Amino acid sequence: MGRRQGLIAGLAALALAGCQATVSAPETALAPAPLVRQEGVSLKGATVALVSIDGAPQAAGEDFSAALARQLSAHEIDRAEPKKARYLLRVYLSASPAEDGANLDYVADLYDAHHIRVGRLNDGMGLKGAGDAWSLASPQALDAVAARCAEDLAAFLSNQPGTSGAAMSYAE
Repeated sequence: MGRRQGLIAGLAALALAGCQATVSAPETALAPAPLVRQEGVSLKGATVALVSIDGAPQAAGEDFSAALARQLSAHEIDRAEPKKARYLLRVYLSASPAEDGANLDYVADLYDAHHIRVGRLNDGMGLKGAGDAWSLASPQALDAVAARCAEDLAAFLSNQPGTSGAAMSYAE
């Protein structure tokens, strides 16, 4: 019986190993992370439309939207109307209680013009203080998270085909 069980375990392991290589379909493939923004790569033509910001209370969402617009411009990312944009951006914000304060996080899904997700970016930061997690999300904290989102987006876009001089570069 021991030899038979070993054979079955070995075959199961091989079968599972073979499945591992086929788990990502194009519509669910995620951006390799972390990417590094390519120096000298123009983001012209990689226009982005901010389609939605979800998860935040209205005031925090509006503050984040304004901060993200400023940060996209600062990172040389051109914005466009959804029908004219090469990429569509959906951002999800969350604030959760943490020891000594809260965590403010974002997840940004980037879609191509055909509505196929081409990347997912995420990051966040810890906030010190007491009280409701969203009450700690000051305009300055939202601006800092928006800056991280824009920086990650610029790095992702600079590594996409169709941007001038793009070549994949990963952080070490």
